[in-house]
Amino acid sequence: MRIRAKEDISLLELIMETFPETSLTKARKMIIYGSISYRNAIVKSTELIIPKGDEIVYTKYRGGKRVVREKTDVPVLFEDRDIIFVLKSPGINLDSKPNERHKSLFSLTKSYVRRKWHSRQDLYIVHEMSQEEGGVCMFAKSIEARNYLRENIENIRLEADILIGGKPRHKNDRISIWVDAGPRNRFEVVDGELDGSILSSIKYTTIQTYDTFTHIRAEIEPNSSYKTRFHLSHVGNPIIGENLYGERQASPNWLKLYITAIELIHPITRKKIKIETALPNSFTKVNLPI
Repeated sequence: MRIRAKEDISLLELIMETFPETSLTKARKMIIYGSISYRNAIVKSTELIIPKGDEIVYTKYRGGKRVVREKTDVPVLFEDRDIIFVLKSPGINLDSKPNERHKSLFSLTKSYVRRKWHSRQDLYIVHEMSQEEGGVCMFAKSIEARNYLRENIENIRLEADILIGGKPRHKNDRISIWVDAGPRNRFEVVDGELDGSILSSIKYTTIQTYDTFTHIRAEIEPNSSYKTRFHLSHVGNPIIGENLYGERQASPNWLKLYITAIELIHPITRKKIKIETALPNSFTKVNLPI
C-alpha cells in the first residue's frame, strides 16, 4: 500500500492520519517492526520527516523470526546496504570508551546491522558527534561507502537547530572568523594570515526569539561541532548547555544543538538524498537561569 504525504509530516503522524482507528501503540509497532519502507529502504523511526509529495510503502506486519532479528533499541531513520542513519540521544557516546558501563551508539547500531545482515556485516564511523550532541547520525556499512564519504566530506550538508543565549546581532546572518585548532579541540581566534588558521563560518536564520534565548537554524560543517560551539560563544551567544567554552553554565541544560537534517550524495548511487527528523518535544524546555 502506497501512502503519499500531503504536507511535511512525521512518519508517526502520517500513519495515524492514514489509519485513524489505529491506536498510538499499534502505529509505533508498525514502524518499529519494519512495516514501512521509504525510498526503497526500511525505516524504523517515528520521528522521520516525510516531505510533501513523497510516498511511503506499508506492508502488513506478519511477525516471524525476521522481526525479532531486526528489533533494535536504536531509532533507524534510513537504511540500505551501504549507509544507515540513526537517531542519537544527547548524553550517549558515539563510540565506546574504556570501562564504559553503557553501550555506545556505534556498538548498538553494529549489533543491529549484524543481526539483520548476518555477523560479517561491518560498520564505520563517518560523522563524528560529541557526547552532548543529539540528532541524525550516519554510519557507512562498507569500505567503499566510507572512503567516498570521507573523501567528499565537504559536500555533506548538516542542518542544526540550536538554542543560543541572548539575541543575535542580526536576525539572519553569516558570521565568519579565523580560528586556530589547539590541543583537545580548544580553538582560539587568530589572524587569517597565520599558517594553520581556519576560516569558520556559520550561516543561520532565526526561528523564534524568547526572553533569554533564541532558537536558530544553522548550516554547520560535518565533524566540526566544537568549532561551532566556540564560534557562537566567541560572538556572545553561547549555546544553551555549553560548558566547554566561555563561562560554565550553572543550569542543568543538555547541549541545545540538535542535528535535524543531513544532505549528501549517496556514495554508491551518486543520487542526492536528505534525511530529516523532528525536534524532540523537550528541545525548547530550558532550565533557568542560563
